[in-house]
This record gives sequence, C-alpha cells and structure tokens, in this order.
Amino acid sequence: MKLFLPGPLTLLLCLLIGLVLLRSDIGRTALATTSAMARSNAPQVTVDTDTPSPRRDGIGGTATPTAAPALPSQGDPFAPVYIVTSQDTWQGIRGLAREAVTRHDSAGTPLVIAESRADRLGEISHYVHVNERRCGGYFAFPNRAQAEDFVRGGRAKQAMTHKLLAAYTLDNQATVNRWLPQVQERNLYDTINHLSSYRNRYFASSHGKTSAEWIRTHWQSLAAGRDDVTTELFTACTNCSTQPSVILTIRGWDLPDEVVVLGAHLDSINGATRNDPDQHAPGADDDASGIATLTETLRIALADGWQPRRTVKFMGYAAEEVGLRGSNAIAQSFRASGVNVVSVLQVDMTNYKSGATTDMKLISDFSNTDLKNFFMTLFDTYLAPMGLTRSNTACGYACSDHASWTNAGYPAAMMFEAGSPNGSFPYIHTPYDTLATMGESAQHSVKFTQFALAYLGEIAKTRGKVTGGPAQVLVVQ
Repeated sequence: MKLFLPGPLTLLLCLLIGLVLLRSDIGRTALATTSAMARSNAPQVTVDTDTPSPRRDGIGGTATPTAAPALPSQGDPFAPVYIVTSQDTWQGIRGLAREAVTRHDSAGTPLVIAESRADRLGEISHYVHVNERRCGGYFAFPNRAQAEDFVRGGRAKQAMTHKLLAAYTLDNQATVNRWLPQVQERNLYDTINHLSSYRNRYFASSHGKTSAEWIRTHWQSLAAGRDDVTTELFTACTNCSTQPSVILTIRGWDLPDEVVVLGAHLDSINGATRNDPDQHAPGADDDASGIATLTETLRIALADGWQPRRTVKFMGYAAEEVGLRGSNAIAQSFRASGVNVVSVLQVDMTNYKSGATTDMKLISDFSNTDLKNFFMTLFDTYLAPMGLTRSNTACGYACSDHASWTNAGYPAAMMFEAGSPNGSFPYIHTPYDTLATMGESAQHSVKFTQFALAYLGEIAKTRGKVTGGPAQVLVVQ
C-alpha cells in the first residue's frame, strides 16, 4: 500500500478544523458550568410541610410554560411617565424622577407629582418592595395634566370617612354557611398553577394579554347558561398597553343599581428585569392567588344557583404592578358614569403564611372606616369560630388596587395575607414566586376564599330575602 503523505494545504485545513472543534467544546463546557452555577445560586427554599407534595396537573391537563409568541411593540422606554406618590417614597426615589411638585389629596395626605421614564418604573417598584417592604407605592399617568387632575379631583376623604346611609348587616347566614365548606384547595391550586405557568403576565407582553383572555374565558365557562351573567374585556385603559382588565357581572334582581365589587390584579412583574417583555415572572402569590380566590368564590356561588339582590362585579385588573393603571381606569370610568358602587373588596396575595403569625391582616389605611369595621365583624362571625386569627397593618399610599376606588370616592377595603413574623412573602417579584416556595399548596388561599364568600353573601345578599344593607351608599355626582 502506498503511504499517503498530506500536503501543506491539507495540514493547514486540518489544523483549522481542529481549532474550531476545540472552541466549540470549550463553549459547551462554559455553558454547562454557567447553568450549574445559576442553579446553585437559586434560593434554598424551606417550607413548613414535612414532605413536599408533588407537582400537580393544572386546569385541563398539565400546566407547562406557554411558548412565547411574537411580542407586541413595547413603545419608547424613555417616554415620560408621571407618577403620584407619597412624600416618604419620593425621598427614596429622587434619583429616578425629576421636576417634582408637592400636592395634597382631599384627605390632606402630602403627595408628590414627578416626571420619570417608562424604563424606570420597575426600579421604583423595586425600591418600594425592598426598602418599604410593600407593594405598589404610586399611580402612573402618561402626562402631567392627568396626574394633576387625578389629585385635584380625588375623593379619598369622602371615601374613607363617609358614613353609610344604612348599616351593613349580617343576616344571610343560610347562604354563607352553605358555601363555606365547599371551598376546594385543589381548584385554587390549579388556577394558581395555570396562571404561573405563563412566562409572565407583564402588562406590555403578549403573555399579559393572553393570560387575561384565559381568565375571561374561564370565568365565562363557570357561568354557562346564565342569562344574568356577562363577561367583558375592559380595554378603555389608555396606558395599559395591550393588556385588558376582565369584568364578570352578575345582575342584581332587587337592587340592580347598587354594585358590589370583588377585585384582584392579573398582571405580574420581575423586579430584576423590569421592562423586558420576556422576563420570567410567574407571580404565583402576587397575584395569581388573588385571581384564584375570586375564581373559586365565583364557582361556588354560581354552582349553587345563587342570584344576588345587588349587582356583583368580579374584576381582574390589568397593569397594577406599574402604577395601578387598570383599576384606576375602571374606577374613574365608573365615577364619570355615576355608577353606584356600594362596596369594594380587594384580594392581593392570599397564599403565603409562615411561622407564628395571624391568618389575615386588615389593611388599616386608605380604606373606608365603616367597611373595615364590617370586615372585622365578618371575620369574627364566620372565620374566628374555625380558629382563624386576624390583625391590622398599614399598607402605605397606593399599595394595591383598593386605592384606586378610594381615590374615586368609593368605599373600599382589603384583606392581606399574614406573611411571616419577619415580613411579607420573600420572593415577591422574582422568578421564585412559585407554588414550590409556598409548599406546593394553596391551603392558605382557602381561608381568603371563605372570607370572600362571606363578604359576597352578606353584601350582595340573596334574591328574595328582604334585608337591610347599604342602600344608595355613595352616590357619585
């Protein structure tokens, strides 16, 4: 056999191919090392249960992350945004906003209106969460004129101090007591599991729109065959991008012009990546748990064939995480149309409790006094006999969507999760806001669903049962 000796060009070609293959191997090794480091840097989660329960299937099958479709335009990240916030919060975000002016709301609360940028809102929210240990903290508007009008036309004092013309009453125990044992933790888990399977529910991403549409479809399915129930996507929010809010209405039979609201926000955000429409923000507790609480409340009431005396509206608000935009748009729309909202319940984060703390906390500020007292009566009547406990906490300015209704002049209040003795849910606005960090359980949300059912039965009442209650509580001119 003749020995083959490669020429100079062949040797050079072989050398180049070898270098390329070596570079590829190094790249794969580096990628594997980076992935391993990322996994090792994830927080080590300790749960209260002795043995973590297995991951369960979501609604309609196994919940898997939704594939990312084409994203809508984000708009200009440097576009000016005008925020309304408290003076205390302003002191901590001075480097993120400019041209601040001092104002006061109708209750005398000192506020600041300042110009920021669209790409800085996430950083402002992050500051509020880390340093003030709470959510929200501001309202956001596309121009200064709207921010000024919001403060100038606010009716917070009226909403917080207004004495109701008729006292809220507890006289619908037959309905409420029938409902409370029907709450199923599995249903709550499945809704949280499904909603947190989206890449995110960020208001300016395609996932934010798709998840809202899923909520509307799911709520609609619970009301199949009811001609007194309607659902809609509220799209009249001019600064909510493509994300709509969701509204389901059950028409009242005796007092249809008196409106009862139960609300939770449907969006989510990752404080580290902020304005990225492909950010990883499962938002299981914040606030898939609130939407799950409303969904299970709705399921039980409709499955029971219940018909309310007052009109009831279940609401999933868009764009809460970037300045309470969805709820503010709805509340201002209702105010302009003269809708008589007699009561608003907000549920924002309902599924985390760790350690020796109470089961629920009543938000003590920016809420109607009579309604807060009624919430305590509701809890003590229906939940305290089950061994549950409550406490109070201040939430701060614009901490959740009830503040939108308060500013519009409507009586609103909020029950909040207990958290832990050291504070609230530690993984809020991170990729770790998942069911796994809550022990793969929705058991804590069961309690909030029972509270929401008590609220629904005693505020909206039951058709055919003549009772007292808030008749013409607040007429908005």
